[in-house]
Amino acid sequence: MSNRFGVWAAAGACLASLAYGVPQVLQVLGILHDPWDRIFIFAPSLVLAPLFVFTMVAVHVAAPPARSVFSLSALALAVMYAVLVSIVYITQLGVVIPHDLNGEGDSVAFLACCEQHQFTTGLDLLGYTFMSVSTLLAAPAVASQRSRWWLVANGVLAPFLVAQLAWPVLIWVGALWLITFPVAMAVLVLDFAGSQTGKALPR
Repeated sequence: MSNRFGVWAAAGACLASLAYGVPQVLQVLGILHDPWDRIFIFAPSLVLAPLFVFTMVAVHVAAPPARSVFSLSALALAVMYAVLVSIVYITQLGVVIPHDLNGEGDSVAFLACCEQHQFTTGLDLLGYTFMSVSTLLAAPAVASQRSRWWLVANGVLAPFLVAQLAWPVLIWVGALWLITFPVAMAVLVLDFAGSQTGKALPR
């Protein structure tokens, strides 16, 4: 049951991250414009938050007892990530964007995201830093080498995420998340599915 849960949770997290990544790229290319760029970026990001927590729950349940300290730490950071970014995204979708559309954006400008030195930008970057460290801690708890590699690849991005508060240019390094995270989730799907069917996982 836990492996089946892990398949669906990790698959959902993978799809949600891709659903975020596509409009993000389209925004950068100037194809997707306001307010639809923000809506299509923030909505799947809000969905991703609980799905990542569920994925880490499945990782923790599947972890051997000797490695459960790593998986439980990963789960704790996943919850911290989800709380922080959920506050940011529901605020954008439910408060900031509606006020902007009504021509009242100045009254809630202090809640807007995601420019440098904005309050919610700090919350967002801290949240994704916690997510990256979560995947780094989850790596020792999973069975297959391929999952460990991709979880670590996502995890090492953590310093480049939080450091964007001081050096926004690091966003181009942090943007590697668009690759490392969905691939890590996709590989976890394969590993959970392999465990569910009783097939040996590649190590």
